[in-house]
Amino acid sequence: MGYTIGDVMTFIGIIGGLLVSIWASLVGIALLFPRKANHARTHLETSPWVSLVLGGALLVLTGFISVVLLNLHFPLTTLLGWLLIIYMLGVMVIGGSGMALVMGGRMQKMDRRCSELRGLSRSAGLMVLSSLVPMFGWAVAGILWMSSLGAGFQAVFVSGRRRSAIAVAPVYSPVLAPDAASARKADPPEFDV
Repeated sequence: MGYTIGDVMTFIGIIGGLLVSIWASLVGIALLFPRKANHARTHLETSPWVSLVLGGALLVLTGFISVVLLNLHFPLTTLLGWLLIIYMLGVMVIGGSGMALVMGGRMQKMDRRCSELRGLSRSAGLMVLSSLVPMFGWAVAGILWMSSLGAGFQAVFVSGRRRSAIAVAPVYSPVLAPDAASARKADPPEFDV
C-alpha cells in the first residue's frame, strides 16, 4: 500500500507549519523578552565557542536524561522527560532569538535600508530555512541550534553581570563639525543594551 496525495499534503503541511511556528517564536521571543534575547546575543558575540560547546554538552546530557526518563514507562517519569525536552526547547528558542539578533545586526551593517525588525525577521527565516537544505544545511542548522542552546542557557542561568557594552555617545561641537547644520543632521548614537 503506497502513499496517497493526502498523506503527502499532510506531511508538507506539518513541515510548513513547524517552520512558520519556529520562525514566529524566534521573532516573538526577541520582541517580548528583549533583555534575555540581548543577554544571549551578548554571549554569542563575546564567546561563540563557549556557547557552541556548552550547547553540545547540554544537548547530549539532557537528551540522554530525557530518553532514559521517557523509556522508564512510568507516568511521572514520562512527564518529567517531556517537561525536560520542552524546557530545553524553550531555552533554545531564547538563544535562537539572540542568534537572530546577531545575524540581523550584521544584516543592518551590510544594508543601511534594513530596519531592525526586517533584519530580525530575515535572520530568523534564514535560521529556520537552513534546516531544509540537505547535508550542508543540516550541519549549519545543527551548529546554529547548539550555539543557541548554549547561549540561551547562559542567558537564563548566568547572572546578568556581563552586560553588553554601551557605546559612548560622540560629542558634537561646532569646532569639530564644519557648520552647526551638519552637526544637527548627524545620526544619533545607537545603544546596544
